[in-house]
Amino acid sequence: MNAEPFRAWVRQLMSDTGLPWRVIARASRVPSATVYALLRGQDQRSMATLPQLEAERLFRLDHHRLAYLQQEPADPQQVRLLLLSLAMAGCSNRQIAEFSGIDTLTVRVLMTGDRAWCSRLQQVRAEAACEAWGINPDMVVRKRAPAARIGR
Repeated sequence: MNAEPFRAWVRQLMSDTGLPWRVIARASRVPSATVYALLRGQDQRSMATLPQLEAERLFRLDHHRLAYLQQEPADPQQVRLLLLSLAMAGCSNRQIAEFSGIDTLTVRVLMTGDRAWCSRLQQVRAEAACEAWGINPDMVVRKRAPAARIGR
């Protein structure tokens, strides 16, 4: 599909929401490399076409979906693992709060192992921050699954 309308749509979402491109990518379930190529291009040339699946996913991400993600609860244990990964990579609590949109007190609460309410959008923001710091967020969250089953 012609990439130009989707490039404009991602830029519009970024402008309207203030969210970085990695968050838009994670929220739409489009690979970050694809969104990066869509926005920045390779060798100073913008991506001309976009695969249909990625185009559909970007099209479905709108202001309503982002608002829904802001209200949908996230698994605090998954958020905790993401935040701890960022801390271990050298991020300060203030940086983690800024990246994730979670206030610093809640960041501290989560990192000590206590439960606190977080939105799915905050989790997506933490995932995007992990990506930016060279951490694979999917591996961070997946590591927990087998251990969680053993304890049950």
